[in-house]
Amino acid sequence: MFLSKFDRNNLSMRKSIFLLFAFYVILSGCTKTNNDVVSYGLSKNYSGVNNVSANTGGAFSFTKITISPNPIKIGTASKLIATATGNNLTYKWSTSHGDLFGTGAAIYYSDSCIGNYTITCTVSDGTHSVTITIPISVSN
Repeated sequence: MFLSKFDRNNLSMRKSIFLLFAFYVILSGCTKTNNDVVSYGLSKNYSGVNNVSANTGGAFSFTKITISPNPIKIGTASKLIATATGNNLTYKWSTSHGDLFGTGAAIYYSDSCIGNYTITCTVSDGTHSVTITIPISVSN
């Protein structure tokens, strides 16, 4: 079966659009920020790293975030545990890059891009809140 000139041009345009889209996805993906050699399988405890407010009375405290492993390899996951005490605690997690899975005091982080990023957790008891931000490195 023969294609008309219009159908051939339309097919050619679709191929061009697909190739441009694929090229864009590849170029806009992850970029390596440094060539540092890092070791894996380590567990780190962070306490008092950036933005830690003073605990103001009561039984509420948020003292540290433990992350294991850090650094991580692309496509693997690190477990994060927020160590906090108090009643009716809420946990709000965020990251500068990557994905967070789960809720509460223990969650997981994974990323598909090489780089150095941050993870932030804010713990609140409804009256007081404390925020801790920690570094995480992702490599291949």
